[in-house]
Amino acid sequence: MNYLYLILGILLFVLTVMDLIKTTFSSNGGGKITGAVSKGVWKLFFVASGKNGRPKLLSYAGPAVLISILLVWIIGLWSGLFLMLLSDKDSIVNSSTLTATSPLEKLYYAGFTLSTLGVGDYKATTDAWRIVTSLVAFSGLAFITASITYFVPVLSAVGLQSKLSLYISSMGKTPQQLLLNSWNGKDFSSFYDNVSDLCQMLMQHTMNHHSYPVIHYFHNSKVKLAIAPAIVLLDESYHLLELTGAKDKLKIEMLQTTLKTYKETMKESFLKNAKAHGAAPTPDLTQLYKAGIPVKEPEQVKQVFEQELQEHRQLLTALLEKDGWTWKEVYKP
Repeated sequence: MNYLYLILGILLFVLTVMDLIKTTFSSNGGGKITGAVSKGVWKLFFVASGKNGRPKLLSYAGPAVLISILLVWIIGLWSGLFLMLLSDKDSIVNSSTLTATSPLEKLYYAGFTLSTLGVGDYKATTDAWRIVTSLVAFSGLAFITASITYFVPVLSAVGLQSKLSLYISSMGKTPQQLLLNSWNGKDFSSFYDNVSDLCQMLMQHTMNHHSYPVIHYFHNSKVKLAIAPAIVLLDESYHLLELTGAKDKLKIEMLQTTLKTYKETMKESFLKNAKAHGAAPTPDLTQLYKAGIPVKEPEQVKQVFEQELQEHRQLLTALLEKDGWTWKEVYKP
């Protein structure tokens, strides 16, 4: 008995199972193995796309991440059982000749046991190995099925992400345009009418990030369907609304709280120690003044956006850059 192989096999199998359970059954994010694989695959696609959000190559990163995670789980379970069987040269024998099996045959046996195929051309020699075989077969059936069904809510969450992006971008292509489209000559009541729906979708999207962090790596090369520019656009619009003395305090408070929660979630999970390389522009409010919208004086606006919101907007810059975008997608020329 080779105890090194046995310990390594048990350890690898248990670590894989723990990561799989943490990712598929927990509402607090994925396991460490899943996180490392996700970041690694995303980085490969991101670098290959020139760190630009527009190439279509980046839109394949999300599916590639899911497939890679599934493959890592299968390989982890398969390798763990293989090492356990390899620890005992007589653990598995040929069903017909009862001769000892080679390492390659043990690898084959581990694979069809996990997949519950039950071919039967090889068999365990002792009660202990028969029990191990049965336990692993049940584990394979349960965990591989769970990992595949995990894809369904993830894809649903990705659909909501695109829906939220399109909803925000349809209200206006820039923060100034969003305010102009919402202004009826007296107030922004048409914008407030949509705040409840916006907050509901954004809260659900934030909760999805807690449960399925992998959705962050599902990228859309179309700006109007990309989540990062949409969130920044909405956040900038909110701060511009504050400078108009917006009166619907309830809706404003709802929007502020929802945006803050989302940004905190991103800061804790994807923007740890993230550094912004670009600078956030000061919005040009000429069109708003011409439309008679009661925005504060340019000097006050400049102070708010360049000083009071400086640290906050650096976070937004990092959010855009981590997804391959810049402020040009928010404040379009």
